[in-house]
Amino acid sequence: MKKLLGMMALTLAVMFPYVTKADTVKINPLNCTEQDAEGYITCLVTYDIDSENGVGAIDVTLTEKGGATVTSIDTVEGSSWTFTKSQNGHVWTVNLTGPEVNGVGDLFQFTYKGSGEKDCGIEFRSGDTTISTPDITNPDKPTDNKDTGSAVPFIALGTISVIAVAAYLATKNKTKMYKI
Repeated sequence: MKKLLGMMALTLAVMFPYVTKADTVKINPLNCTEQDAEGYITCLVTYDIDSENGVGAIDVTLTEKGGATVTSIDTVEGSSWTFTKSQNGHVWTVNLTGPEVNGVGDLFQFTYKGSGEKDCGIEFRSGDTTISTPDITNPDKPTDNKDTGSAVPFIALGTISVIAVAAYLATKNKTKMYKI
């Protein structure tokens, strides 16, 4: 038994130096402004990179959903990242390059305009990270009133009341209590 435990400990000791730390690029939740008077929303994209050598390239896609339209993609003041962008239908591809960075910082910002339709927003995707902007609706567009059926109990109570009054009036002269 001691030999088995010794061999297991030796195996772990030999393999331990070969374990490497994987680079992780985490895109933080989008920091978006409130919708302005013209319907525009600006979102800031930030990163958190944990790497030994740093990361120098990140690929991002922005997908327009529910009639939302990306109006601009801009650099952030003080950011060392440069980017190229391309559009294919409702999908924007942003390829970011920069110095080998590590830590937390700003990538870029984008501005979009909502349409007021259901599920209006932008879906942000980078690697395994998928983030959606908050669903916005047009505050100037009136909402439709839905038929909830709230009148049904009142109709039923009214009908029962009419039947009860009719039954009382029809039988009131024929009861023994009336003759007393």
